[in-house]
Amino acid sequence: MRKKYIIVICLSMVFSLAPGAFAKEHDNKVILLSVDGMRNDLTLQYMQEGILPHIQSLADSGIAAVHSSTVSPSLTAPSHAAMATGALPSETGMVSNKWQDPEEPLARKENAFKENLDKIPLWTEARKSGKVTATVLFPGANPSADEKGDYSVYYGKTWSGHSYEKLSFEPAGQLDSVPKSFSPVMEAKIPVQLKDAPNLHLSLVAVDTIDDSEKKYDTFILRSAEELDKDTVHTTNQEWGAFPLKIKDENTGFWYKVKANENLEESYFYRTEIKSAVFGGPEEFEEEIIHQFGFFPVQEDVEAFEEGWITRKEYEEIGARFAEWVSDVTLHIKDKYRPDLLMAYIPHIDHESHHFLLEDPRQPGYSKEKSAEYMNYVKWSYRVADSIVGRMAKSLGENDHFLLASDHGMEPVHSILAPNQLLKDKGYLKIDSDGQINKEHSDAYAVASGSAAQVYLNKNLADKEKEKLKKELVSLFEKFSLVAPISLKGVGYDFKAISDSVSGKSLQSFKDKTNHFFTYLPGSRIYPYEIVTAAKAVTSHPNAGELLLMAAPGYMMGSKLSDPVQPTKELGSHGGDPGRKELQAVFMATGPAIKTNAIIGPVSTLDIAPTVYHLLGLPAPSFIEGQVIKEALQKDK
Repeated sequence: MRKKYIIVICLSMVFSLAPGAFAKEHDNKVILLSVDGMRNDLTLQYMQEGILPHIQSLADSGIAAVHSSTVSPSLTAPSHAAMATGALPSETGMVSNKWQDPEEPLARKENAFKENLDKIPLWTEARKSGKVTATVLFPGANPSADEKGDYSVYYGKTWSGHSYEKLSFEPAGQLDSVPKSFSPVMEAKIPVQLKDAPNLHLSLVAVDTIDDSEKKYDTFILRSAEELDKDTVHTTNQEWGAFPLKIKDENTGFWYKVKANENLEESYFYRTEIKSAVFGGPEEFEEEIIHQFGFFPVQEDVEAFEEGWITRKEYEEIGARFAEWVSDVTLHIKDKYRPDLLMAYIPHIDHESHHFLLEDPRQPGYSKEKSAEYMNYVKWSYRVADSIVGRMAKSLGENDHFLLASDHGMEPVHSILAPNQLLKDKGYLKIDSDGQINKEHSDAYAVASGSAAQVYLNKNLADKEKEKLKKELVSLFEKFSLVAPISLKGVGYDFKAISDSVSGKSLQSFKDKTNHFFTYLPGSRIYPYEIVTAAKAVTSHPNAGELLLMAAPGYMMGSKLSDPVQPTKELGSHGGDPGRKELQAVFMATGPAIKTNAIIGPVSTLDIAPTVYHLLGLPAPSFIEGQVIKEALQKDK
């Protein structure tokens, strides 16, 4: 019997597969690709504009959901955990991208991406049932945490940050294997600081290969200063070079550019971060991937772009290189190892939206011109996703099924809230001599992620004290309000943060100089903590705090002690009410068992796992709360 593929692509939005399809065909295969942060409304808009031809073709040949709803809070780790298990955060333990273990010291790391799920994910359950499984960068599928498929690739370690250094060239000594130079051979030393490893020393040699009686250094040779006869890479000026490395037996490397004038007087060396990936599988699997596709590249460098180290074109080349690497590896695993279940992930849309989603005139630095420029950056990331969908679609056979999904959408934000400052001002939170939160002596503290925050109470408080404190904190956050700005164009505006529970005292004031028109009535109030609820009502898991805060549209949360409200540096966020239009995700599917050119009703992130189990012919675990999507299937399938 010919094997049938069922491909599921998650683009920061969620698409689920239908139930009746191939229920009796246990040789079906499923590929799930998640594209982080893909907004349903923007996807539809860009499809109408004709810039997403492959996604449009996918919808035309199959089904598209009106939208997909994710879990609460609408964050990456909880949403992907829901995709992988069909269970809510109360079951998976992924209550946020960041959470606080009550038994551990206070930390602000994004630990959700390193921890095991409390419920068995698809790749583990399918593997236990004899299926061949593979995961490529899928959140939660970390081989180092023993959450892996038969073939796994995941984000590894950052060995060194990026750099942009001015070069100082001097005449080189005696060097072997250098091309004939018509000007004196020059050399610059480049030190590279590494984490948890001896520092690296590089030698960059400049050679003039043009016989024209002028100094025109056109060729650059990069190599390790300790091993001048090894690891050489030849590039020309302004040309990308790849420098592979072995650090403590890990395959790493970096991409770089020499940016120099012909006489080397103004010369700079840009280098990306040095990263490695974590591999799981047969002994030869890692070397096979590295040999065929090169070392794990960085996915972006927005800081270098904003600092002017690289151009926008160079920035996009870095992102496209990462997308190509992930696509190449995913398709290689699909074609060579033919896993029954393959789950992969692409982050571009989420990342660009966090930094460049400039849609709202209230956002810092907004202008129509800048908004148009930044939204083109966001549009580029959707095009990257579309190209990946095209590659996947091209690989499909006549019996293959392809599903496209995302974990959440993204909304523009203009202000960041500081719940810990409110707690400190009311005496609930204490700081130490270094100005940091003192967890042991605080009655309450918040751990923020995106537009949500978990509020934890001191574990040593008695139950009655906790209940009393929770009521006080609910009142504190629900009553905290902002006085709306005066609606006068060209005058600017003042935001005054007022908390009724502090006798109307003005806690903070700042002036935004963008001078844009707003429709708020002067003196009206905005309540930025839109949802204040018992976290245990959303998730009873021990990782959750006693309260869950979710911000109103336009606001995100911070964990630091700062002004209660201030302009945000990020322009896009998620984590708020998943029912909002901007936070809704995507779901599409195509294949012989899927209806053609059909719109189906809303689906849920929780529906993906039960659908995949159904397609693989496996019994679904009892903890699953989603459903197989029957509406997507042909009636006779």
